[in-house]
Amino acid sequence: MDYVEDLYRDWNDGHRTSGGAAGPVDAEFDRIRRELGDLPGIAASPARPRIMLQHLTKTLHPGVHNDCFYQHSTALCAKRAQHTGRPLPLLTMCLTCPNARRPSVHLPRLTTARAQAQRPLDAPAGLSGLQTAALTSPRCG
Repeated sequence: MDYVEDLYRDWNDGHRTSGGAAGPVDAEFDRIRRELGDLPGIAASPARPRIMLQHLTKTLHPGVHNDCFYQHSTALCAKRAQHTGRPLPLLTMCLTCPNARRPSVHLPRLTTARAQAQRPLDAPAGLSGLQTAALTSPRCG
């Protein structure tokens, strides 16, 4: 619950998000802000936002490179494996999954992961074709 509150505060402070779930989650945050009158610089009662945000915790699965607001019907990982009823982080396609949301907290992690993947690609010895494909494919976990 604390993490969802942090996501809301980050959004309310003007930090933008990306990913397939950014639109619906940001719209929910906007609805809550309108109801609370919780504009940046104005503090709402601490208990009220918690209550209003609680329903988002039922589907939220925080991750290293993105958060998943899991909905089985739209989850790309669910289409790639047997149904488990929860996200499958190793099969995630967070760049294209409609359940993924990346708030500002993930940006440094994504930047670091990109730099780590780029180093071997730039190495003079080079990599095999499969290694290059693994590092350059448009998926993250």
